[in-house]
Amino acid sequence: NNNDDNNDDNNNTTVYLVDGVFTLADVAVASYLLYVVQFFPNIDLSRRWPNLVRYMYSCAQRTAYQQAFGSKIQTYLLEKLSTMMTTTTTEQEQQPKKMFGLF
Repeated sequence: NNNDDNNDDNNNTTVYLVDGVFTLADVAVASYLLYVVQFFPNIDLSRRWPNLVRYMYSCAQRTAYQQAFGSKIQTYLLEKLSTMMTTTTTEQEQQPKKMFGLF
């Protein structure tokens, strides 16, 4: 869906969803997005949505995220997201494509 690709472009110049400030909207959206990484540990969103991965990382590194979900979950997510952000294009192209990014 081309609309999904446009969403990554929209997050390119801003850090957070509303006026560049962390708000309840970020809490709601980031919570769901970060669950994807927790429950699908082999997923790599960086190929299609690199800016979304950076947004998720920015939300997960907040002190309040650690307080809400614990340091173990925060550390796990930051490591996974950091790995996604550092994956090179060549490495991504060599990985087999998965249907819907999951299978």
